[in-house]
Amino acid sequence: MRQLFLSLLLFTAAITVVAAPDNKSGGKSTDNKQEAMRLYEASGRYYEEQLYDSAVIVGEKALPMLRQLGMTDEIADELSILAVCTSRQSDYQKALRYAKECNAMDRASGDKEMISSSLNTIGAIYVDAKQPQEGLKYILEALQLAEEINHRARIAMYCGAAAETEFTMNHFDAAQRYIERAIQLEREDGREMKLRVRLSQKAAILLGMKQNKEALAIFDTIIPYFRHEGNRQSLAISLNKVGHTLLSMSREEGCADAEKRRLERQAVPYLREAVSLCHEMGNPYNEMHARDGLYQALWTINPDSARLELERFNLLKDSLYNHGAADLLAHYNAEFGNNRLTDENIKVRRSLTIIIIIGIALLAVAAGLVVMYRRRAALQRHRLNEVTMTLDELRRRYETAHADKQQELSARDKDFLTRTMNIIAEQIETNSVNVDALASQMALSTTQFRYRLKAITGETPQSYITNIRMQKARQLLDNDVSQTTILDIALRCGYEDQGAFTRAFKRFYGVTPSDYLTRK
Repeated sequence: MRQLFLSLLLFTAAITVVAAPDNKSGGKSTDNKQEAMRLYEASGRYYEEQLYDSAVIVGEKALPMLRQLGMTDEIADELSILAVCTSRQSDYQKALRYAKECNAMDRASGDKEMISSSLNTIGAIYVDAKQPQEGLKYILEALQLAEEINHRARIAMYCGAAAETEFTMNHFDAAQRYIERAIQLEREDGREMKLRVRLSQKAAILLGMKQNKEALAIFDTIIPYFRHEGNRQSLAISLNKVGHTLLSMSREEGCADAEKRRLERQAVPYLREAVSLCHEMGNPYNEMHARDGLYQALWTINPDSARLELERFNLLKDSLYNHGAADLLAHYNAEFGNNRLTDENIKVRRSLTIIIIIGIALLAVAAGLVVMYRRRAALQRHRLNEVTMTLDELRRRYETAHADKQQELSARDKDFLTRTMNIIAEQIETNSVNVDALASQMALSTTQFRYRLKAITGETPQSYITNIRMQKARQLLDNDVSQTTILDIALRCGYEDQGAFTRAFKRFYGVTPSDYLTRK
């Protein structure tokens, strides 16, 4: 279904490019540019929402159109998004191709900040693909460039990447030095979200050093924060690590049976939530890792459920082979013991009763997967239609809702919008913009809040928040910024990273913050 949908998108793009006659080339060029920008903006939104499958589908349609139009900045940005998202999908060969092309464009521009960013992306992809020595070379080069321009946020980021890479090679001392430096920089500069990410990296290093209790204590403090702030990627990884740590502790020599069962039961909710998050984000490798842990945790608690997880694990495994990740899976099989899984399945198949149960369960799972896949495809099409709306259309709808229809709003609706804007302003000030938290403060469920806001303004909560953020950003830029940096403005508008703020500002206004200042 997904491949068919992608093929239809690509076919539509091809028709758009070649169908118009030559005597209308001016109008055709304008239409193509508008279409390219709609898709480019949509892929960025999907990426920010950690919907990696959707970001790739839309981004790979946008990229050839951007190339044809020669939109250099947008091409580099799209390549960066595609590199990260395809890496999350475990398609490392494609991810490296995108990342290296992006780096070549950055080098041609001479912008050291952008060069370091794409170098770090290349290094991270190599690390994910189990080639840490190759990845470390790129990460250290990125770190050196960040130090040359004294970009503290990027220095912290690349120290975190270097720590993870050294850790994968069992260089624990080096890993600890890098991560402690990263934590210090994040704490000094007040980047709360990034600080929690660095702490999660430190916890992972402690796990590798068998300091399980210290690591679990860190995870206990950061998991609620990731959940509250909606950082699903960091939350999923942290939950996965906690679940597998509890399983590892249950298998330690001398662990009593009662304690073993307790630890296995304790691991189950962590791994279930990790599975759900990874599935939603389209992150198959981490989903497979979580499903394997869930299988192990359930084996003595509920064998039937355990076997269902094993079947789903095998489906993901086959999918990753189709993505060209055979080397990665060979490493994974060696690490997690495929022989043990096979032996246990042979024992189970000796029981005719369980075989019958398995057959029924597999039929149910197959039917469920078909229904789930169709619903997901329908939701994806709906999201594509919503997100690819042009920003001009969004702004026109916003102005209409607040001007032409102002007299039609009831006192209750006006009060709703006033309270909503006040809460968003508070969230932006505290750097904790989150739709779920916003809905909770309005005493509504997230679904009820989305429906109510859209009924009044015609906008989704995310678009409404973005409008307010961008209005505040422009107000700050219009004031005297001689004593204020772009990063300071980004933080005051609720963005953790200057690069994310710059991309959002450019999508909204068509220029970067720096270009906007020069054109004032």
